[in-house]
Formats: sequence, C-alpha cells, structure tokens
Amino acid sequence: MEFKLSSEGERKRRAAALTQIGIDLHDRGRFDAGAAAFEQALALEPHRVRAIRGKALCLSQLGKAQEALAYAEKAVELAQYPGLSYATLGLVLHRLGRREEAEKAFQLGLENTPDDFRVYYNFGCYWAEAGDEEECRRYLALALELAPESFVPQPPNDPDMARYSHKKWFADLLAVRKRRAASWRPAEVGVT
Repeated sequence: MEFKLSSEGERKRRAAALTQIGIDLHDRGRFDAGAAAFEQALALEPHRVRAIRGKALCLSQLGKAQEALAYAEKAVELAQYPGLSYATLGLVLHRLGRREEAEKAFQLGLENTPDDFRVYYNFGCYWAEAGDEEECRRYLALALELAPESFVPQPPNDPDMARYSHKKWFADLLAVRKRRAASWRPAEVGVT
C-alpha cells in the first residue's frame, strides 16, 4: 500500500503514527508486523530514531541480530536519544554473542543519559537475558528509583522480564513501584 502525502507535516505525522504502531506491535510480541510498521515509517522519514531503534529490536527478537546491528549502529550515529540508542546497540550486540561490547554500549548509554530510567530498565533486560538475576534486579531497582511513576515492567510482553515475573523479588519490586507511583508528585517550582 502506498500513500501520497501532500505535505512534510503530513508525512511526519504518518511516520510518527506508524512508529507508534510498530512499538505497540513489538510490545505485544508481534515482531514481524512491528518490523514492517517501522520499515514503513522509515520509508517516510529515514532518520526517525525511534523507528530505527524499534526495527533493530524487532529484528533482534526475530533472530536477525546481524541485520539489526546496522539499525542499532545508525541510531547511535544519529545521536538524538543516545542513552536508548546505546541500550539498543547493547541488546543487539549481546544477541550476537559480543558480551563485552554489549556491556560497554550499555555503560555509554548510562553515561550519556544517566537520568533516563529506560536505559536502566533495558540494562536490566540485558542481564535477564544473560541469566544474571542479581544484576537484573539491581538495574530494575535503579530504574524504579529514577521514575516510579513511569517504571512498568511488562512481563507478559517482555520476554526477558517474563522469566522473572514469578519470582518474589519481582512481585515486591512491582509493589514498591505501585506505592511510589501513588505518592509521586512532580517537584514544586517556587514562584518569586
């Protein structure tokens, strides 16, 4: 299906919508369909970093990590969201069996965006996939500390987190998240 878009703004809106569709499909484990949605978004807007990262993650989940690597590296090159781009690169490198490089990519992600809980969450996913429950737990707890209102591990949708969803520590972490999110309030800004 081909769309003729009349304006730059319309093309960007369509690319953004397709990117969101790709994210939703990825989160439901429909990696083939997600990759296709991201590809359509990239046809409209080739430098849309969220679509590039999403395509890399979908391909990686489909066992196409070598193909995913080019997308992950491109996301890092574009440097719009360096923390998440390095996290994506780290996950892809791990799936290629390049553990040392993967951990270095995650460290660069944390250095570039030390206040983004999603980088810590993804590093937790890396450790989950690597089978290191202690490190997984540690990085998930750090993600929770940074953003209790946003931190929502999704075991049904996240294959890395699914392996821990039955553990007591995971249930405890979610309970802490729920309590903190309920009491979280944005910082008060003083008026002078």
